[in-house]
Amino acid sequence: MKKRFVWPGVVLVGLLLIAAVMGAASTSSSVWSGRYRVGETVLFKVEDQKVFCWCCCCQPACPETQVLGWHIADSSGGIVYSVVNDAPVPASIWQGSWSQINSLGASVAAGYYILCVDTSVGTLSRCLYLYDPCCGCCWGCCGWSCCGWSRCGCGPQSTITSCCSRTSLVWIVEEAPCCHLFFRWPCCSSCP
Repeated sequence: MKKRFVWPGVVLVGLLLIAAVMGAASTSSSVWSGRYRVGETVLFKVEDQKVFCWCCCCQPACPETQVLGWHIADSSGGIVYSVVNDAPVPASIWQGSWSQINSLGASVAAGYYILCVDTSVGTLSRCLYLYDPCCGCCWGCCGWSCCGWSRCGCGPQSTITSCCSRTSLVWIVEEAPCCHLFFRWPCCSSCP
């Protein structure tokens, strides 16, 4: 009699573990996936990391990466929004943000975009996808969406490595409100 309840219990525990892991990932999915809700502010920064290699001992210390400006392009390569810094800004104190508007101040549509940040070591780029969680059917931040999800074909270069340092363009994610404390599913309470 006891063996009859073992497998359903194992399956239930497994499903709960999977749901907990996916729920925890939903709060940080923008970090690795570049997926943002329509209307959500996109935050990003440039990070320098020291890299050890044999040639570093013979070279002077690498200067800190400077951020010169950045822009957002649509999937066809057209520039949607652009910012040029008056003077180079050290990467350690710089943070970029895009409120999903174009250069005229109008909201952009859901879809694929590419973020390009011009730095003193070269141009860093990352793809991002803006989606509408209330478009009819979606399964959360890191699941499928009926609004469309396909591969990004823009060929981003999110990291540039020199002999002594690695410079990366990374997403910054703010905690999103969630409907359930355990599963941490994102809310769609603002849907009409």
